[in-house]
Amino acid sequence: MPIVSINSNSWIAGGALVDANIFGLKDVMMAMGMFGTGDLTTSVMYANTPDGIGEFGWNVMGFFSIEENENTDQTGEQTLRRYNSMSINPIIGLSYTLSEHITPGLSLSYRYIQLQDTENPINAPENGAQGITLSPNIGIRCNTWDGYFLNEKGASLRYNYTLVIDDDDVHSVSLNAAFNHSIIPGFRFTAKGGMTFSTLSASPFFVSSPASAGVHILSGTYSANHFAGGSLGLEKYLFKLKFGTISVTAAYQAVYSHGDLLNYQFDHGAAAMAQMYFSGLALPAMGLGGAYNVDKNTWQFAFNIGMAF
Repeated sequence: MPIVSINSNSWIAGGALVDANIFGLKDVMMAMGMFGTGDLTTSVMYANTPDGIGEFGWNVMGFFSIEENENTDQTGEQTLRRYNSMSINPIIGLSYTLSEHITPGLSLSYRYIQLQDTENPINAPENGAQGITLSPNIGIRCNTWDGYFLNEKGASLRYNYTLVIDDDDVHSVSLNAAFNHSIIPGFRFTAKGGMTFSTLSASPFFVSSPASAGVHILSGTYSANHFAGGSLGLEKYLFKLKFGTISVTAAYQAVYSHGDLLNYQFDHGAAAMAQMYFSGLALPAMGLGGAYNVDKNTWQFAFNIGMAF
């Protein structure tokens, strides 16, 4: 599948090859390559899915990237940090199907980051970094189908402990939740939220984006060590085409954040998007939308093809 994402501050393009029944074993394999604003990323994944309740599953993943790292304020206009890096990140994971809706898991990863030459570094880390991360996690999810939308109700909790070589250890905790419920078939209430807390670190390891909490009123280059945010909205099915269905979404969003480069901030505003769901896929596969940050009086725009949401 092709993947394209064009936002107010960046763009990426590439593709992914996915086989959801590799070797006829119901295992999943994915290979992906992406190129964009100063970035090149490749990744591979193989996942052995649990056969049923009380069964274990496992996965292995690998990432390689060359990145032009840039962190900005919420508007994307003020650059707070900029540097180039190359990173390698292998990951192994284990999951267990505790029940139909509850899946705990554990992953172990190694990450190596090497700083690259850059013409105009801003607040760049002094050195690269190496670290080993242990991440226990648990997910709770229940999906229902109303004939138009896949209504997800779920939450995930993850703790990361990273042993940083030649630097202080780093801890982080993240919680994400979604609640989508059909008022009538084809017209639903949507809610998404999340929060992250992580210890401050001078290494280039730890950046997180409020976009993971469903908040899109901020620049895609904004990150924070701590944030809590959410989005409440409505989504309406419009019509069906041969290859997919079209819907429109409107939401109001708010986020409270704090980082080592930009102190305590509060942002709120509205977002709207038209989306297309390809036939046979419940995830949105194409979208066009915008968001307005009332507090900063700025707009963000986004266009996506593929699983770039």
